[in-house]
Amino acid sequence: MGVQRDTQFSLYKITNMHILFAGDEESKKFGCTGEFTIESEVKKVVKNCEGVEKEARAKVESAKAKFVGHVEKDVLRKVYGIDTKGLKPGVYAYGVDSLGGKFSLTAECYDLFETDKLLIAMPVCSVTSGIEISIKNGEDTVAEIELEFSLGADENSKFYYEGFASEISTLTENWHKKFDPKAMVQAG
Repeated sequence: MGVQRDTQFSLYKITNMHILFAGDEESKKFGCTGEFTIESEVKKVVKNCEGVEKEARAKVESAKAKFVGHVEKDVLRKVYGIDTKGLKPGVYAYGVDSLGGKFSLTAECYDLFETDKLLIAMPVCSVTSGIEISIKNGEDTVAEIELEFSLGADENSKFYYEGFASEISTLTENWHKKFDPKAMVQAG
């Protein structure tokens, strides 16, 4: 008998986020996710008949994501293009010539009962927010970092992929290690 999953699969937890920078052979752990949001931007296309709206559809034009949490230091530097070019060893800088890398993001989502995991992937990402450093003494919790990303369409014209681990077992091994949109397409 297969996995017994809540038919609604109410998203409750996101974890194990990985990032794969363009040109890298294997992904890295992204950090500790506190909150993650994906939002598509749509254009309303309307069919009018004799001046009356008869039908309307939403056409996806782009997508964006927002991450709130803690990010591995080397990952954060590469996302924002913080580097040591022309600087003394150990000195990193961020400025007008800083250009963040292109990357893909993957993560695991669970429902309240954790009966199955939903694997998600965004294959073409780039940061669209600037660096924000906030430090407040005496707080009970460590400040989280907020990053905003643009989600671009891949070679399949997709911004986002998802699949339950129990249903895509042949794809789960490389989902985080090196997500490949070509592997998502049915041969033939």
